[in-house]
Amino acid sequence: MFAGILSGAAIHEYAAADNIKSYAENITLFTDIFLRLIKMVIAPLVFSTLTVGIMKMGETSTIGRVGGKAMVWFVSSSILSILVGLFIVTLQQPGAGMNLQVPAGDVQTGLAVSGMNLKAFISHTIPTSIAGAMSNNEILQIVVFSLFFGIAGASLGEKFNTPLVAALDVVSHIMLKVTGYVMYVAPLAIFAAIRLVYRRLLSGDHPHLHGADWRRLHGAQA
Repeated sequence: MFAGILSGAAIHEYAAADNIKSYAENITLFTDIFLRLIKMVIAPLVFSTLTVGIMKMGETSTIGRVGGKAMVWFVSSSILSILVGLFIVTLQQPGAGMNLQVPAGDVQTGLAVSGMNLKAFISHTIPTSIAGAMSNNEILQIVVFSLFFGIAGASLGEKFNTPLVAALDVVSHIMLKVTGYVMYVAPLAIFAAIRLVYRRLLSGDHPHLHGADWRRLHGAQA
């Protein structure tokens, strides 16, 4: 991160305008590669690890008990995270003093802003095709299919599910190893992202913060 900040400031200070533009277009390659690699490992990693974990439990009663405890922990940790976030935001007030302009109410963001209701949410979690869910990285749909697959496999008994558990266990370990390889790219992606953002802030072409505002805020904090 510090290397990205320093190199971004150096590019802004010493590079020619044409070189800065070319640099800004090319430096995002590292972050794009990292994000694509992350998306590449999500679907097989979630399916293999979740399915193996369920099938190794064996009895469906054990699966239900462990699943209930996991749901309690998930809901509790989510509520705790929300409370901690609200407390920190109330205490620190991030963004105060930056003088950011509030966009107009009819501004076009290109995002889907239609309201989500319970029916649409539940329907979306059920996959129509596991291949489509994996290709689109629909995590909830992959989780639902993995739950059905794992419970069905566990109900067949060790005689039938042992070979499949062994195969999927190998796949899960391979995907964990691949994830470790992908993590080696993370420092380079963070370096490139910080470098680009800092250079944009200094140049005043950041979409949400003008260069003068950034320099005034940076000077005030310094």
